[in-house]
Amino acid sequence: MHEEPTDRFSLFGFKVDRILGRGGSGVVYRGFHPETGQPVAMKLFHENFFSNAGHVRDLARSVKTFQTFEHPNVVRIYGFLSGDEGHCLLEEYIDGPDMRWYLENRPYDMQERLVIITQALNGLQYIHDQGFTHHDVKPANVLFTRKGQAKLVDYSLSRQGLLSMLTGRGGTDQVTPMYVAPEIIRKERPTPRSDIYSLGITMYYMFTGQLPFQADSLQKLYYCHLRVVPEHPSVINRRCPRNLGDAIMRAIEKDPARRWESCDQLRIRLADIGRSRI
Repeated sequence: MHEEPTDRFSLFGFKVDRILGRGGSGVVYRGFHPETGQPVAMKLFHENFFSNAGHVRDLARSVKTFQTFEHPNVVRIYGFLSGDEGHCLLEEYIDGPDMRWYLENRPYDMQERLVIITQALNGLQYIHDQGFTHHDVKPANVLFTRKGQAKLVDYSLSRQGLLSMLTGRGGTDQVTPMYVAPEIIRKERPTPRSDIYSLGITMYYMFTGQLPFQADSLQKLYYCHLRVVPEHPSVINRRCPRNLGDAIMRAIEKDPARRWESCDQLRIRLADIGRSRI
């Protein structure tokens, strides 16, 4: 579940003992605070991730806002470090797996998965209420504590001032192609409804066991996001009730105006579906 490095080292004075994950923006390590000894997640950005010093300053300013965020379903951000060792984001360390691991290893339980997606919706609504979009909602960015609490991570690049950096280099190279909303492919500004689309793709996978689009190239995949309506989830998985499949299909409408208006609206609908299945 966690990838061990070949040896331990120090990063900005923090003792590092393992790699927690790798992504398009950087590598995440587990480090220990030099004074308290408490574990933290340290996201060290790739050397060429930031196009210029202005983008670094934008993120540093955003982090000051993110440090005020406090919600049970959102990973805490502690600070931003910059120096000879690179640029590093300090975040809350979560001691469990991500949703990707959960979906690959846990048996299908509709009610349990409704609880998980409800927690993700609560966290995402909180981020939206603060005036931000997540920009990269996917199973790998939903983490679990050992007690089973779901927390959204990697929302740190969502500030509008950073979107030109994210969408300007190769269009969508800093988002995950399978989960990206059609309007982002069209180079339009992401909105909360873009996050709802990405969460809808995640839900499709959660409740069918497969992704909605099967494509052998990035061009074909983007065409599917823009033009192809996937098969209804209840057809793929008979254990997915029709009304739940309808909720998922509304989340992944091509036109943002036809999607759920907010995460709260979708959460309320899922609560009704959950009660109807008891």
